[in-house]
Amino acid sequence: MAEEKKDDNHHDGWLDDEMKGIQWPIDQIEISLKQAAQSFFESSATETATTNDDVLQSCINNQSVSIEPFLISIRRVLHRYPELMYQERMTSQIVQRILTDMGITNYTVGWAKNIHSKYYNPSTGKVVQTTEKGEQNDGGGHGVVVDIGSGQEPCILLRADMDALPIVEETPLPPDQQGSDTAKFHSNHHGKMHACGHDAHMTMLLGATYLIKSLEESNGEFPFPGTIRIIFQPAEEGGAGAKRMREEGVLSNFPPVKYAFGMHVWPTLLSGQVGFRSGAMLAAQDNFTLVLDGVGGHAAFPHLCRDPVVASAAFVMNVQTLVSRGMNPLESGVVSITHIDAGDGAHNVIPAKATIRGTIRALSDDALSQLREGLIHIATKTAEAHGLSLASSEFAKDSYPATMNDDGLFPLASKCAGLVSGSGKHTPVDPTMGAEDFGYLAQGVPAAFFFLGQGGDGNGDAAQSGCGKCCGRVPTNLGLHHPEFNLDEEVLKRGVALFLNLAFRSLKELNETGEDEE
Repeated sequence: MAEEKKDDNHHDGWLDDEMKGIQWPIDQIEISLKQAAQSFFESSATETATTNDDVLQSCINNQSVSIEPFLISIRRVLHRYPELMYQERMTSQIVQRILTDMGITNYTVGWAKNIHSKYYNPSTGKVVQTTEKGEQNDGGGHGVVVDIGSGQEPCILLRADMDALPIVEETPLPPDQQGSDTAKFHSNHHGKMHACGHDAHMTMLLGATYLIKSLEESNGEFPFPGTIRIIFQPAEEGGAGAKRMREEGVLSNFPPVKYAFGMHVWPTLLSGQVGFRSGAMLAAQDNFTLVLDGVGGHAAFPHLCRDPVVASAAFVMNVQTLVSRGMNPLESGVVSITHIDAGDGAHNVIPAKATIRGTIRALSDDALSQLREGLIHIATKTAEAHGLSLASSEFAKDSYPATMNDDGLFPLASKCAGLVSGSGKHTPVDPTMGAEDFGYLAQGVPAAFFFLGQGGDGNGDAAQSGCGKCCGRVPTNLGLHHPEFNLDEEVLKRGVALFLNLAFRSLKELNETGEDEE
């Protein structure tokens, strides 16, 4: 269970200064959105498919557009304060303050505690494979959860991730805006950057929360039956924050979650496209560290040594057969060796040990398990063939499961994607070997995860496109985790509209299904 609000709102005045820049909507949310939502939930399935459905969608689109300045100002504040996994204290304070200013006070904090603080080292944002050093780390617990609605079943979950990356931001300013206020929303934390769009994800969810809250009646009731659970999740970038929150009860706490939804900005899709598929969306992933133990000595006498460098080189080649010859050709997998460390740099010394690090990925949890077993087998036999031993093998404390989009949710989810896309239909996408800890939520309940295109407006060269407001002509199709990653802020309102459609339409479906079962 998470803790109630305690001390995360203590700050030194910086937050008050930042909140002055938030452009809250001047006008009240149009009564038409509340009326449209009420009519939508009161209508029958047949009626929903026609007039009420169209009216609701029109109102959602209009309101999402109307709060765009609000969204952009929030995103720029969040972008200025990137924090690494399990260190998202300031980020959490921003989220909590905005929720409070919305009139939402029933949120809880203390979610996603860092129970493996010696393994997950937020001081660098990297996973520590050896734990003897006893690093002093933040204990995490900066996640925020709020339930809006009746507090009763059915309950659906909307999720946004919070953490940033250990990257020095190099995103260029547009030529016509250098020296302007644009520079003010570059990272204030040197060596840390929101290069994966998590600032955008939080902004979209905060925008959706604002519009959902606006539907509240004076008596505290909402036009929709059930509960919308909104979660701001820390430590996606390798820290398994979603797993921590699941262990802490974010899915099982009453009312238990029936469906879960999440999304990610995607630079390789054009702005306006919403990518979706049924089945595997993102890969299962694990990291590994292997230590080969040999016999060191003088480089002039290799016959008196057992060289771990040569054995490491052989292992790199041998392990390539793990996918090409060890996996079913109809399945997909990746084995990448990303780091080899041996010796202290002397030219004439053969080292006694070599450390090999890398990652394995597959589109199913079973296939990942096969890769893990095969990796150890090849490492063991390669070491033995060179007169060495595999001294140790270590895998991630929390390997990420594949993110699976539930087949049964495809009609609903693909419809919602089409409603907010520029083309009026979802964009079919292939699975990616990237990984997401949203997969932990998808293991527990039927779930759907989406890619929001932000690579340009689709008119001409996407690399030269921009929103014309924040990014001018700075490219928005550079890859995730790139030091020059640049968000197309036009995507923010689309994400808000997608969250709202998913929430309303899934609650409607769950209530109708429940009535049929009765």
